[in-house]
Amino acid sequence: MNDRFQRVVWAVFAVLLAGIGTVAFLRESRRSVLPVIGPLHDFSLTNQVGGLVGLSSLKGNAGVANVIFTLCPTQCPKLTAQMSRIQSRMPQGARLVSLTADPLHDTPAVLKKYSETYHADPSRWWFVTGTKAELYRFAVEDLKFNLLEAADPATAKLEDRFIHSTDFAVFDRSARLRAVVHGEDADAVDQVVRLLKELQREPLP
Repeated sequence: MNDRFQRVVWAVFAVLLAGIGTVAFLRESRRSVLPVIGPLHDFSLTNQVGGLVGLSSLKGNAGVANVIFTLCPTQCPKLTAQMSRIQSRMPQGARLVSLTADPLHDTPAVLKKYSETYHADPSRWWFVTGTKAELYRFAVEDLKFNLLEAADPATAKLEDRFIHSTDFAVFDRSARLRAVVHGEDADAVDQVVRLLKELQREPLP
């Protein structure tokens, strides 16, 4: 009887150990292997409905950012269409941020009209404008985009007035840059959606 009792105790102990191991494995498997490229620093910009957007607006949810300008006739419509597809597939709470390279023209009203063409939900997808210095600092220093204005934008062709990345910058719930996805990749939308789902599940540090 004593031996039988000991075998039962050891069996229960083994089951408990296995359960603890499974929980630890599942917890570890949820940890992201994505590197932290760098933190996003505070900024102050205005979205298409006149709301202020800053670093605190991004914290708490994963998101993706890109750069466009509304007069762009070539790359920007494609990039914005990609963002629209991401919007339809991204996890609850995730954010989309489209920065304009042309703040002189792209006022909140202009961005609002442009955003409606792509069925942007203003509670989830912000088209932001502000001072050129603030936009370009945030885009170049924090999001690691290439962004510059033509030497003489008045004489440059429309599509050449602003040279900017066609990438998507993916940030985590702590507002840290975690990945850059090339917009020219055939599976760019799939990549971004997968990363957003992963980062939205990732526990806050």
